[in-house]
Formats: sequence, structure tokens, C-alpha cells
Amino acid sequence: MSSGFRTLVFCTSYIPGQAQWDERYARWLSHHAGLPWEAPLMCMIDDGSPFVPDAALIQTVGAGDPLPDAPSLPLRVRFPDRLGRSGMHHYPGWWRSFLHSVFIARHYGCDKIVHVESDAYVLSSRMTSYISSRTSGWTAFWCPRWDFPETAIQVICRDQFATLEHMWEAGWERFDGLNAEFVLPFTEITRDPHGDRYNEFRSSIPGYADFAVQVPASQKIWFR
Repeated sequence: MSSGFRTLVFCTSYIPGQAQWDERYARWLSHHAGLPWEAPLMCMIDDGSPFVPDAALIQTVGAGDPLPDAPSLPLRVRFPDRLGRSGMHHYPGWWRSFLHSVFIARHYGCDKIVHVESDAYVLSSRMTSYISSRTSGWTAFWCPRWDFPETAIQVICRDQFATLEHMWEAGWERFDGLNAEFVLPFTEITRDPHGDRYNEFRSSIPGYADFAVQVPASQKIWFR
């Protein structure tokens, strides 16, 4: 369908209660909803959270229910059961939610999926300009801290939607126990724009960062 949306900007979510909503998810939404995306639909794909955010802030629909034609609010697509995360290499809830994004993008006729995890932040116009410039491929950024692709922020263009669909059809279960950094089929991994998991080795995000991931509530964020 043609909905006027061109970019699906989404995170995966699990929201135990009001405090977690306020500290993490509302903060993520407030920050990223204000950035200069191309005709964005802001979305959370939820792993069976018990908490339901205020309907004046975000519209919640079940993962198996029809999607609204043209949501005027950010969208939360909620699975009825929680798969969760049982260990470092076992996060089936993330896999299911992540792969499901393609069906939302297809439904609204989006040209691009931008995955920004709920503790990740895009911090510069340089970064949003780079994301806007992507018209093909599946792009990941770089994590200097661990010397591998950073999966917390990804750009998936329409020509790669079929790849996502094939991964879903193969069954998200097959990826449980595997690290996404090493199995996602990126066509490009870029080191510029740059960012890192700064919270693992310093108390604040440096002013030159284009993005940051694993950002706690205590760290200041901005957009420049």
C-alpha cells in the first residue's frame, strides 16, 4: 500500500513497567522522532510486554492483527508472548521482532528500514544524511570496542527486503544461539560515520560521536 511513509525507524522492545518506559523507550522515541528522517514511521516491535504505554503517545496493535492504514502516532506492534533472552547468545525475542520489521515496512510501502536499538542513539546530522543517502544494500556500522559490525544500528533498503523475508520464512528459531554480528548478511560495513559502545569504557559520550549504543539513562545525548 502507499501510505506516505518512506522510512520505517524501529527498535525492539520489552517494557516491564512505567519506569522502564520513561527511562528508556519514551526517551528513545522522543529523541528519534525529532530527527530529519525521510517520511518516517516510528515503530517499536514488542516482545510481549506486560506494560501498555499511554495510547495518546503510541498506538499499540497485536502482531497478528491488521495494521492501521495510516497511523498518526508512533506504532507499537506487540507479540502476545514473551520469548525474551536467556543468555549472551540466546535472544529469540530480538530475532523474532527484528525479522518481523520487514512485514511492517512492506505493508506501508517503505523504501528503507532503519533499525536503531532502544539503547542506541543517532547523534548527528552527518549520520542522518548518510542514512538518507543509502538507496540500496544492507548497511551496518562499526564497533571499534569489539572490532565487529555494530548491529544496534542498521540500514536495510528495499532491495534487501526479500532477504529479510527469507530469513523469517526459514524460521527465527534457527538463529537462536548465534551472534547477529556474524550471521546477518550485510552488504556494506562502514567505519564512517563513527560511534561506539562508549558506556563500556568511559562515563560520557564524546562530542565528536555520530552515534552511541548501549547508552544508559545517566549519559547525556544530543543531536547536532
